[in-house]
Amino acid sequence: MRPLRLTLKGFGPYLEEQSVDFSDVELFAITGPTGSGKSTLLEAMAFALYAKAPRVDRGVDLKHPAAKEAWVALTFALGDRVYRVERTRGRRSEARLYEGDRLIPLERLRQVDEALEDLLGLDYTAFTRALLLPQGEFDRFLKGEARERRGLLLQLFELEKLKKARAKAEEKRKALLLEKEALEREAKALEWATPELKAELQTGLEGVQREASRLKGEVGAVEEALKGAEALLGLLEDRHRLLARLEALEAEAPRMAELRLCLEKSEEAAKALPLWEDFRAKEKALRETLEGLAKLEGERGRLEEERALLGFDPEALEEAQTALQEAQGLKALEALLRRAGPSEGALAPRFDPEALEGVLERLVQIQVERTALQAWAALLDRLEDLRAQLLALGEERRAVEAKGKEARRLYDELQGAYRAALAWTLKDALKALEGEISGLREGLEEKERALEALRLEERRQGVLAYRDLLQVGAPCPLCGGVVHALPEVPQGRAFDPKAKRALEEEIKALTALLSRKETEKDRLDQELRALEAEPRPGDPEALKERLAEKDRELQELRTLYGSLLRDEEKLLREIARLEGEEEKARQGGVQDPRARLRALEEEERHLKRERADLALGLKAHLEEATGGKGVEAHLKALEGRVKALRWAGRRFQELSQKLLELEGDLKALSARKEEQEKALKEAEARTQGLMPYEEAKAKVLAPEERAALEARLRAHERGLEEARRGLEETERALRARLAPSEPLPTLEEAVKRVEELRKKLDGLRARWEALVQEGGRLQERLEALEEALKRRREVEGRLARLVQELDLWAKLSQDLQEDNFPAYLLGQRQEALLARANELLHALSGDRYRLLADGDDYLVLDRWAEVERPVRTLSGGESFLVSLALALALSEELSKGRLGAFFLDEGFGTLDGETLEMVAGVLEALPTGGRLVGIVTHVEALAERLPARLKVRKTPRGSWVEWA
Repeated sequence: MRPLRLTLKGFGPYLEEQSVDFSDVELFAITGPTGSGKSTLLEAMAFALYAKAPRVDRGVDLKHPAAKEAWVALTFALGDRVYRVERTRGRRSEARLYEGDRLIPLERLRQVDEALEDLLGLDYTAFTRALLLPQGEFDRFLKGEARERRGLLLQLFELEKLKKARAKAEEKRKALLLEKEALEREAKALEWATPELKAELQTGLEGVQREASRLKGEVGAVEEALKGAEALLGLLEDRHRLLARLEALEAEAPRMAELRLCLEKSEEAAKALPLWEDFRAKEKALRETLEGLAKLEGERGRLEEERALLGFDPEALEEAQTALQEAQGLKALEALLRRAGPSEGALAPRFDPEALEGVLERLVQIQVERTALQAWAALLDRLEDLRAQLLALGEERRAVEAKGKEARRLYDELQGAYRAALAWTLKDALKALEGEISGLREGLEEKERALEALRLEERRQGVLAYRDLLQVGAPCPLCGGVVHALPEVPQGRAFDPKAKRALEEEIKALTALLSRKETEKDRLDQELRALEAEPRPGDPEALKERLAEKDRELQELRTLYGSLLRDEEKLLREIARLEGEEEKARQGGVQDPRARLRALEEEERHLKRERADLALGLKAHLEEATGGKGVEAHLKALEGRVKALRWAGRRFQELSQKLLELEGDLKALSARKEEQEKALKEAEARTQGLMPYEEAKAKVLAPEERAALEARLRAHERGLEEARRGLEETERALRARLAPSEPLPTLEEAVKRVEELRKKLDGLRARWEALVQEGGRLQERLEALEEALKRRREVEGRLARLVQELDLWAKLSQDLQEDNFPAYLLGQRQEALLARANELLHALSGDRYRLLADGDDYLVLDRWAEVERPVRTLSGGESFLVSLALALALSEELSKGRLGAFFLDEGFGTLDGETLEMVAGVLEALPTGGRLVGIVTHVEALAERLPARLKVRKTPRGSWVEWA
């Protein structure tokens, strides 16, 4: 991966958009004032690729305070392909990944992160250890844990792929093992299939087939004889049936003559009956017309009588309507009287509806005002009561508050004692656990030394166990790479894999136990630190119970205090509300509600006396107008009179219209009667000389009956002819089947012969079918046996090959464990890495220091003192030189693969002049080979020695960056 362009906006000190083109540079320095944003450029690259950055991990927000969001875009090359990633952080978090100009469709941020990590082949930790070395973490690769460094190198040198190869080998081994178990079960199930059983089945099948063939010929002969016997029986049965049918048809001849006579009479009746029915219909129609005339004349008399009895007078109706309209005005006066109420106490009655209306309205106003004044007076009483309650609640709350403070003081004292006692207990447990961990570590180191000796012997053999799987020019079945040459087989000592596996299992168990103990120690240590208390002897359980009891007391006081506060607040809100209402009430101009109430009561008594006088006068007026019946009864009487007269007028009109219509109907019926009498005489003349009506009705046949009789007669004649002709043909067929002198057999003899042949044929067929079924069963068994024999040979052959394959894949899975072949390859790469690092360290230290590998740990050889010491003992300056040599060497090694960049963000200002000069010389002579190598420094002398400089400068609008 080689960066080509970095663009950022709102990120760190870069408020406005800045862009840096790396495509034409290889070795360069990044310079600028402190705090200008030099390290931020490297953090922006890390953020673009991993959504993380060193300072972001420590909780620093890299978004510029004046920006709404931070945005970073990084374009980088990977092989011959160019990618661009864009990230946004602010109100929203977004990420997009492009290949060239094509957006790769990834919907979620996690999908973008995973895609980038797959492309780079590095996680964030490996990236910040090998490609981007941030401030303060420069020597973590050198001085870090050996196990962590080992994992990082496996990832950087792409040896992690061997884990996938081992997983593939283990998957293949398990698959083969499952296949072997399945084949063994199948072979066990096929043990019954033998060649001897096949020969026995073939012999039995041939015998059954011969016997079935003989019986088949015998069945054919009997079938032919049965066919002739059945044909003769059929002819005899036809002859017998035809003779019986001819005899029956000849016996029906008299009945057929009777049916012909019946048909003739039916034809005569069919001609007479329509004329008789026409006469009877015309007679009935005339009778109905005469009845209708009589009914209409009776209705006319009844209607004339009812109209005369009505005695309707239009002038009386008009007078009644006028009186009803005048009486409607009394309703309003009666309603006013009901509103006025009783008139007791009246002194001077008078009729004045308008005055009474005014009195009633004023009385309502007085009632409304009195209700409001009474509510105002009650509100004042309520305010006084609430203010007294508020004073009492305040005193109670202050007393509870004092109790709570004292309870809290006691609780804090108990909590301090409890934490001190708990710290004392944890301290004892930690001391015992540390002794146990020390013993486990000693045992683990001893076993690891024994395992390392076994591994050295195993590495001498390498992967020669898989030589048979490889073919020159063909792909490797495990990694997929092309095999260019087969490895040679050297002489080696015997190696016991079982002993190594047993030792590995013991180390694994010890490591797991040690990890659990260390985890437990860390947990106890964290708990002890979290207590933040000086350990003191004590009983934690007893203190915990007392603390819980005191906590419950505190909770009860808090609950009571909160309840009192809520009650006070509720009272204050209610008092404020009532005071607001009281203020609104005073806005009407009244200052004393009780005095105003007394004035209203006096006015009300005077108005009630006046209401009684006016009500009594109104009552006298209504009694006079209604005759003492009341307004409602008076109006009902008038309405009843008008209603009765209106009904009489409507009925008079209806009767007159009906009489007019009735006269027209009588004239029409009279004309119809004359026409019907003439038509009846003509119909009577047409019936003269015909069969009487009742006889014609009895003898006439329906068309269906007549058609049925005719069909029956025709069928009888046709049946006679067919029976005679069929009998002649049957006689000829029988004579043709028998010899001239052979007598005609009886029907019983023919039936007996057919039954005998059928019985014989059924027996033969049953025997033949049984043999066929037996042959089929034997054939099926033979075919199944042949398939089983074939499968048995295949299974046994596959099992033999499978055992060899399984052994090979099991050995391959064992060798590809991390401590075997991957460790060997890692050792080779580490040798090359340390060799190049020592070349650089020779120049940087004046040939004083040399890096050595002790397993996965690093040592440094001090040539001046001729002593080896751990890298953790190096001073700051020494550590810087060794770390720089190791980092540059690692960068060169990785540049041979997929990583084409290296960034160093560390303080060169701590170096003395001579050392700085050596560092500058090494950096100048560094073979970049197309890599992008960036150095962040404050030292101008160092920056000027490098081919290119990227300058960062501060401005009020944020930092700016440009190539010098």
